[in-house]
Amino acid sequence: MNLPEAFENRMKRLLGGEYAAFREALCHEDPVKGLRVNAHKVTAEAFVQNAPFALEPIPYVGGGFIVSEDAGAGKHPYHHAGAYYMQDPGAMATVAAVPSAFWERETLKILDLCAAPGGKTTQLAALCAPRGGVVVANEYVSARSRILAGNVERMGLDNVLVTNVDSKYIGGWYPDCFDLVVVDAPCSGEGMYRKNDLAISEWSPENVTMCAERQKEIINNAARTVAPGGYLLYSTCTYSTEENEEMVAYILEKYPDFHLVPCASGVAEHTADGVGDLTLCRRFYPHLCRGEGQFVALLKRDEGDAFGNLVKDARTPLGKADAAVAADFFGETLGRKPTGLFMCGNNISHFDFDLPIPPFGVVAAGAAVGEVRKGRITPHHHFFMTYGTDFVVKVVLDANDLAVTKYLAGEEIAVDSTASGYAAVLLRVGETEIPLGGGKLSGGRLKNYYPKGLRVR
Repeated sequence: MNLPEAFENRMKRLLGGEYAAFREALCHEDPVKGLRVNAHKVTAEAFVQNAPFALEPIPYVGGGFIVSEDAGAGKHPYHHAGAYYMQDPGAMATVAAVPSAFWERETLKILDLCAAPGGKTTQLAALCAPRGGVVVANEYVSARSRILAGNVERMGLDNVLVTNVDSKYIGGWYPDCFDLVVVDAPCSGEGMYRKNDLAISEWSPENVTMCAERQKEIINNAARTVAPGGYLLYSTCTYSTEENEEMVAYILEKYPDFHLVPCASGVAEHTADGVGDLTLCRRFYPHLCRGEGQFVALLKRDEGDAFGNLVKDARTPLGKADAAVAADFFGETLGRKPTGLFMCGNNISHFDFDLPIPPFGVVAAGAAVGEVRKGRITPHHHFFMTYGTDFVVKVVLDANDLAVTKYLAGEEIAVDSTASGYAAVLLRVGETEIPLGGGKLSGGRLKNYYPKGLRVR
């Protein structure tokens, strides 16, 4: 690996006597591959007992594991079913830096301001879902926002609002709103050198400066949204002090009602202190931690009154005809009456949370139920992935069943059942069943509804 000379000089000044060990790990050790079990679908214990490949626990992330490069984890049916998310250990440790007591609160409101591709969003949403929490996940780049929505869909989450707007709009829509705001800021990417050659070729001191200026703008928009007594979690995947400690110092100076607080002890024990006086910040280095480079800082806003007015809710309620169709559809598929339904684009969506929907920029809200066509709902993949275990009609398969291969390829499959109608396709993970998708049963055959863009041939 050919490192830029200016970068090497900066890191020598930063690390001193540790630089040789850092350089050896960076240039001569392979990147680490990690996965995080999706607790919304399966417990880490159940997955470990039934995992088809070896897992090495990450000590500072519950449900986080290191897997070998040749395990094929990203291609396994369990991955398609959202049993886990492929994620760097340092990246998943960002959310793990929040003290565990925080997740015991009811109805948390969380913002992930720079959210794509969705690792932290889905981690946040799974953690807060059991107690009625909700996540707003914003991504500025349109194409990346769709990738984000796709990962939320695969993980079967219905408590995420995905938006695609400049962060200034989020700041205006949700002042003093969120219990936790995560800013995983766009950065110079020095921590990704082992995984991304482009990060090396694009690096320059000028690019570092440009990233730092952009980060200030994002931080200013983010700070407005933190509720009194709430947290701001700032992270990057770079080493530069301009984008890390200097950015934290900027927050502390500009916003005197914020102060730096300790990260969770597990993360602190496996990382280096921040530079200078900001020792509560955490630094991931490849010679100290198994994973790529990461910086994390947790700040808390002082208690006080909230003065901001939230955006007016822009939900479009269902018309009488569509509401009747939805009631019939929910009765047929889930055996219950629907709540929290509204129109989101062409789809009926289910988002039953006390959080206003903004007037534009909404990519997805909660779970997409489906589109009304000729007086019936054609179900969306998200509906199967989120509520598959609740379906009246289910097709349950083992991951190594040939029918799973056929299903993922988009083929019809034979089913030993006399049932008919929409059915969820589930995979067994030991005693647990998790949704893989869905289809329509008739005459012992399942018409495949697995999305064409996801099919594996």
